[in-house]
Amino acid sequence: MARPKKGQPQETDSPFKRLRLEAGLTQDDLVRLMGVTSSTIRRWEKGEAEPTMTVYQMKAFCKAVNKTLDELPDSLLPQSKDDEQR
Repeated sequence: MARPKKGQPQETDSPFKRLRLEAGLTQDDLVRLMGVTSSTIRRWEKGEAEPTMTVYQMKAFCKAVNKTLDELPDSLLPQSKDDEQR
């Protein structure tokens, strides 16, 4: 499959990647802003790992994509103890 040209919209099922692209950010931008590795970003976007972020990283991500915590999809939010027991 051919890669989309730079600047063209890309289809993705990953809410993490969708928010990054909507904000016009590269993976490297998030690496720098959130303090995670590029391989972590890639795994989150490919669905190979659940996004698990510290409070600092979550705040940095929200600021980077210009969203509040309440505006993020549930799949990006940490599971509460009540949710885990269901």
